[in-house]
Amino acid sequence: MTMPSWKKYGVTAALFFFCFQAQAAAPDPALTARLAAFDGWVASRMAMERMPGMTIGFTRGGVEWVQGYGYADLENQVPATAVSSYRLASVTKPMTAVAILQLVEQGKVDLDAPVQRYVPYFPVKPFPVTVRLLLGHLAGIDAYRDRKTEQHFKEYKNTRQSIAVFEHFDLIAEPGTRYRYTSYGYNLLGAVIESASGESYGQYMQRHVWGPLGMTATMMDDPAAVIAHRVRGYGLVGKELKNSEFVDVSSRFSAGGTRSAVPDMLAFGQGIHDGKVLSPASLALMQEPMVTRAGRLSDYGMGWETYPTGGRYVISHSGQQPETATYLFSFPSRKLTIAVASNLERVNTAAFAERLFEVVTGEAWELKPYIAQANAQLYGQLAQGLFEEGRAQLEKTGQPYTVDPAVTRQAFEQINRQALQQDDARAASLFIADARHPAGGRVLLTAGSSMAARLRQAGIDLDKYSSSGPLAFVRDYIMLSQAAPAGKVPRFDRSFEQAMLKLAASWDRTAAVAWPAQPGAVAQLSKQLETAFLNQLAYPDFMAEINALAQASSGRGDSTEALAAGRLAVALYPLSDRAQALHGILLMSAGDHVASIAALRLALARDPQGAASATALNNAAYRLKASGAVAAGTALLQAAIQLHPRDANLHDTLGSFYVEQHLPAQAVQAYRLALRLDPGYPGADGARAVIARLDNAH
Repeated sequence: MTMPSWKKYGVTAALFFFCFQAQAAAPDPALTARLAAFDGWVASRMAMERMPGMTIGFTRGGVEWVQGYGYADLENQVPATAVSSYRLASVTKPMTAVAILQLVEQGKVDLDAPVQRYVPYFPVKPFPVTVRLLLGHLAGIDAYRDRKTEQHFKEYKNTRQSIAVFEHFDLIAEPGTRYRYTSYGYNLLGAVIESASGESYGQYMQRHVWGPLGMTATMMDDPAAVIAHRVRGYGLVGKELKNSEFVDVSSRFSAGGTRSAVPDMLAFGQGIHDGKVLSPASLALMQEPMVTRAGRLSDYGMGWETYPTGGRYVISHSGQQPETATYLFSFPSRKLTIAVASNLERVNTAAFAERLFEVVTGEAWELKPYIAQANAQLYGQLAQGLFEEGRAQLEKTGQPYTVDPAVTRQAFEQINRQALQQDDARAASLFIADARHPAGGRVLLTAGSSMAARLRQAGIDLDKYSSSGPLAFVRDYIMLSQAAPAGKVPRFDRSFEQAMLKLAASWDRTAAVAWPAQPGAVAQLSKQLETAFLNQLAYPDFMAEINALAQASSGRGDSTEALAAGRLAVALYPLSDRAQALHGILLMSAGDHVASIAALRLALARDPQGAASATALNNAAYRLKASGAVAAGTALLQAAIQLHPRDANLHDTLGSFYVEQHLPAQAVQAYRLALRLDPGYPGADGARAVIARLDNAH
C-alpha cells in the first residue's frame, strides 16, 4: 500500500495548490480516519478477489484524494500508486461523447445526420444510422460477432481498418427500436470526430478535451511507446494469476483505446461538473437517458449510464478489457467524482467505488429492504420505484417532474387503480415495471418527485433517506398526506397506506442491523441474522454480502462453507430470485444437479427476467469457468438450456465451453443447434467459423 495523494484547492486572487504529505494534517480529520479504515476493507476485498493492484480516488469540494493499493507489476514488486497508468477501456466513451457534442456546438456535426455524411465509406444500411442514435447505442450496430477474432487483434489498426472490422455487419434492428451496447458504434463516432475536425482522434482529444481539463496522463494506448507508470495487466485462470494476453486495442480507438491515471479520470468528472468543456445545454443533453421508439428508457444518455441509484442523480461508466477493469462515477449535483482502476480483468471495481462513496459521504450506497410477505412484495417494489425516481429528480433539477396538479393526481390515481387494486399481482408488477418509462407515462417519476417536493416543503431533509431508505420515504409522505386538509395532497389507496406503515415500522426495528465487518463462520452468522429478523416484515437485504461470502469461500476451496452461504441466502430471503439462483449455482458446483435445477426453477418463477434468466445464467457459467470450475460451468449451461431451451446464445456458449474442453463433436452439435434456433443471433457468424474450422480439422 502506498501513501495517499491529497490535494487541497483554495481560491483567492489566484489558484493555490497545497500538497499534504503523510505527516501533515489532512483537510478533514474525520474523513481521514474513515479513509484509514477503508484501507483495511480494501486489503480484505483485494485478497478475496485475488487482485494484484488498484488505484482509487475521489474529488469533492476542492479536495482530491487518490490512493494506490497492491502492485502495478507483480513480477518486479512495483507498487501501484496514485499515478499508475491503466487502460481506460470503455470509460473512453463519455470522453468521445464530449468531443462529438463540442463539434455539434461548433456547427460541424449534426446529431440527426446519417453517419455517411462524415464517414462516406461506411456502407449505407436499410435504415439511416444517425450520430445521435450512435451516441445512445440505439443505431442497430451490432457488437462482437466472432469474439475469438475480434477481441484478440495483435496488430495495429488505423481508423479505416477498425471500421472495416464491422462495416458489413447487418443491422440487428431498425435504428431507434433496440438498445444494443456496442463499441463499434463508438468507433464510428471516432471516425466522425476525425472527419469533422480534420484531426486524428488522439490529436483532437488532446487539444480539445484532455488538454483543457489538465489530463496530462491520458493518451492513446500504444504498446510500443514508453509510458510512465504503465501497469502490467493480469487475469485469473482458475485460481492462478496469469499475465494478460496481449491485445492491441487500437481497433477500439474511440470506444476503448486509451490509457490514463485515476487523477485524470477525476479531472474529467470534475470538468463535466464545472462545465469546462461543454455548454449547459450540451451537458443536460448527454446526461438525459435516451428512449426507444416504443417509449422505453435505455438508461443510457450520450456516453453515460444514467440509472438512478439510491435515489441519487448519478451518471457513470464502466470499462472491461484485457489488462484492466475501470469505473467512473459522477454525482453532478454533489460535485463529487469517484474513479477506480485495476490491473485485474473482470473484477467488480464498482464495489470499491460504492464503498468509497459511503466513506466520503457517510451515506449508504443503496438500501433495498427485503419484504418477507409475498402479498406485500409488490408494495416494496412500488416504494423502491417511487423513491429512486422521485428523489433523484429533486437532486438533479431541484424541482418535481411536473408542476401540473392534474397530471400529478392522475399519476396517483393510476397507481391506486392499476398497482394497488389488482387481484393479479403479476399484472400489477408489470405495471410498476412499465411505470418508470415514457410509454407508461413516467408515473413513478411524476408521483415520486411530487412526494419528494412536498416532503422538502414540509422541512424534511431529503438526504436523510440515504440512510433510512424507500420505506421511510413513502411512510413519511403518507403521514404528511394524512395530516393535510382533504383533497389538498394526493393520497394512496388506504389499504396500501396501512400496509406501508406496518412495513416501515418493521424496517425501523431492523434497519440498524449491520453486516459484520469481519463475518465469521456461516453457522454463527446465520444464527445472528435469523434471530434478528425473526417475525419481521421488512429487513435489510444482504444478498450482495452473502454472494461475496460464498465467492470468498469458493475461492479458498471451502465448498462446504460456500454452500452454507447459499442455504443462508434462501433461509433469510426465500422470496428472492437472487437467493434461489445463488443456491442453485452453488448446488451445481457441489455436483447436486437435481437440487440445483429445482432451485433455479424456483428462481425463474420468482422473476423470469431476474437471476435465473438466460442472460444471468450464461454470465454465471462464465464466472464459474473463470474461477477454474469449467465442469460446473458446463453443467450450469446444460441446466440453463433445460430452463430456456430456445435461447440460441446459451447453446453458443455451451459450444465454446466444449471447444475449450477439446470436445469438438459436442461443440459442433451445440453450435448447429444455436443456428437452427436463430440463424441471425449475434454470435452466428462466429459459430459458423468455428464449425468450419472443427470440420476441417477432422
